[in-house]
Amino acid sequence: MKNKLVLIAALLAVLLVISLGCGPVESTSLIVQSDTALQGAKTADSEKKSPYEYYAAEQYLHKAREKWGTSDFEYAIDYAKDARDLAKKASERSLKRERD
Repeated sequence: MKNKLVLIAALLAVLLVISLGCGPVESTSLIVQSDTALQGAKTADSEKKSPYEYYAAEQYLHKAREKWGTSDFEYAIDYAKDARDLAKKASERSLKRERD
């Protein structure tokens, strides 16, 4: 009986550690992805060709880093996703305008 309780407590502890670790890992990964996408947008000259998306992505990334710094990982994830998506959109628009 005592062994079962110890095993259950150990499993609960592992689950707790895993659930706490997801936010920081996911938000960090998304911030890196967003930063990479923003650098790609800059390379595509999105500052001039798609300024709304570019500067919005830049501000969302700034906010994601701010929230990450205060350990508010849920909001950091949301802002980082928005930054990544807008940076990709800025790149796509810039490349399309270049072709046209």
